[in-house]
Amino acid sequence: MLPTILSLFPPHTHPLTLVSDPDGLLGGEAALVELAGRGFNLIQEDDAVMLRHRFEAARPVSAENPILVITAAPLAELPYDLWQPGYRIQLSIHQYFPNLAYPVVQTLTPAQLEQLAKCPQPADPLGRQGTIDYLLKQVFDAEAATLSQPHRLIAWLARYHQSQSHMPLLLRRTLMERLQRFPVYSSWALEELLSSSQAFSAFLQTEWGYYLQSTSGKPVSEQRGSYRLAFDTDEQLQELVPNLVHHRVLAPLEALSFEILPDWAKVGVLQQDNRIQLLQSLLEELAQQIKEISAPEAEGTNTWGTWKTLAVKWAELNTLWFDRELKPRGKQKQAYARLCSSLDQAFYAWLKTHYAPLGVQRLPAPKHVYHIPHYLAYLRSQGKGDKLVLFVLDGLSLLDWLVIRATWGKRHPDWIFQADQLLAQIPTITSLSRYALISGLRPADFAVDMENPPSEAKKWNIFWSNQGIPEISVLWRGISLEREDVPSEIESPRLGVLCLIDDTLDELTHNAILGTVDQQSSLRLWLDQNREPNSTRMETLIGSLLQRQFTVFIASDHGHVEAVGFGQPSEGLLAQTRGKRARLYNDRRAARRVQDAFPGTILWENDGLNPAGLYALMPVRRNAFSPSGSVVVTHGGISIDEVVVPFVQINK
Repeated sequence: MLPTILSLFPPHTHPLTLVSDPDGLLGGEAALVELAGRGFNLIQEDDAVMLRHRFEAARPVSAENPILVITAAPLAELPYDLWQPGYRIQLSIHQYFPNLAYPVVQTLTPAQLEQLAKCPQPADPLGRQGTIDYLLKQVFDAEAATLSQPHRLIAWLARYHQSQSHMPLLLRRTLMERLQRFPVYSSWALEELLSSSQAFSAFLQTEWGYYLQSTSGKPVSEQRGSYRLAFDTDEQLQELVPNLVHHRVLAPLEALSFEILPDWAKVGVLQQDNRIQLLQSLLEELAQQIKEISAPEAEGTNTWGTWKTLAVKWAELNTLWFDRELKPRGKQKQAYARLCSSLDQAFYAWLKTHYAPLGVQRLPAPKHVYHIPHYLAYLRSQGKGDKLVLFVLDGLSLLDWLVIRATWGKRHPDWIFQADQLLAQIPTITSLSRYALISGLRPADFAVDMENPPSEAKKWNIFWSNQGIPEISVLWRGISLEREDVPSEIESPRLGVLCLIDDTLDELTHNAILGTVDQQSSLRLWLDQNREPNSTRMETLIGSLLQRQFTVFIASDHGHVEAVGFGQPSEGLLAQTRGKRARLYNDRRAARRVQDAFPGTILWENDGLNPAGLYALMPVRRNAFSPSGSVVVTHGGISIDEVVVPFVQINK
């Protein structure tokens, strides 16, 4: 399908191309990256005013600077002065999947449509049920008959949740209903296991805990639960355990008597050297993954989904690396340094081709932080949350989130976390990325004057006003729960969409004078209920909002990285912003002069998201514009630690 569609878009042929794409056939990563690579300036805006703004900013329109306008609406609804000179294309699922039932295929995401296009197409037309069966098998590798045994279902669920490509509700319910016909699953909470990776992991942990208790002689709780995984007798289930532990789906637990356990089970038992082994395993696994995706033939697998998974593994590695109690060995330190270098190089190469195209398609799943307000509005329109609260934890990195999640998960077992990853705005500074996150706009739409940034509260209110939400139902507030009480406005029963900004974590980061180990130690102290101040008041506020039927989201505008100083430029008033990881200029020649003096830097410009006249000078590696040799924990640059940030939904 994709080559056929892309053949409609020859490079440098039509100055202005208009595409009606109601089914999102051009919304997949591969299509957007290829179109951008062909030189197209991609514009997709539902709002007529923003469409006009983007179009005028993209001028001049020519074959050398072709503009591609994508809309879900009929082309006739576009302004006449665009419609009249434009080369017009109409796309639909019917054209490329004629033998599949349209209403069913329409539920797939753009990424899943790209996956569907790689599958063998049915020779004869399929009805609704036939299409459901076909998609379950071909796109999700999920046939109920194949998954009729617990070990096969467990293995499939592990792969399914790791893929982060969740099937539409229609398909999920069909699979659930069929699985429930097998007696072995009659008491399983299949809906939870299929819809939540956290529920699946918790199920495995509970069942594994019961096995270890019964095998090591410890009495098993009378509250046994309504299902059982037969680890003691199912050899194929036993064979899965090392793989589940290796991929962090199953965490090793304590056992009373390690010696009496069978050899296959010992990998799932917490031992003194478990963490060192896990550290070594992650070092090797990440090094191999980066080598694979950096190969020339790996373009098809070097995707955002791959990098999201890799970013989480890198954060898991760093939870161990920056733990004061763990002492990495000499060879591990060398391996870590090599891994940092190859990771930074590979991620920068990927960003250059994928970062801007991924900003085009905002829905149904966000990819950039400025997509978040649009995603929240989309959820409201789908009836999935009338009352929403967005906690923006300034400077929250993936590493930070894994530490917080582990603590909060233990303290609040009734909280369900659904975590995703997004791309922060580059350069990863608060004045750009946080404003983008709150306003739902690219910096090109608001960052005209860096010295006088727009009001975050005003941008939040304007966005929701455009969605038809009355002003009395919208609230933005900066909070500092360690020093102040919860603002009384939050208690208003009229609130529908709420944004709360907390910069505690950013302060911990910038005050970490001893590096990331210092920052992580401060984070753990903040999470300690026996210390003051701590995170308890934030947890209490989240709990009260959940009790009031709010759907809670936690987002971050940027992460942070440990960097070593390699000198400070002396350019007087030429730099608009003088950060340790990014310096902004509105004069390209001034930026280039500084770059000549600091060869280990890149000039980030014309990415389609920032203003055309904004030039960001950033270190290529983990260096900082600070005194030579100084160690800082900061942000602004393009490392994976700064750019890939968590986006979490919390429910009860």
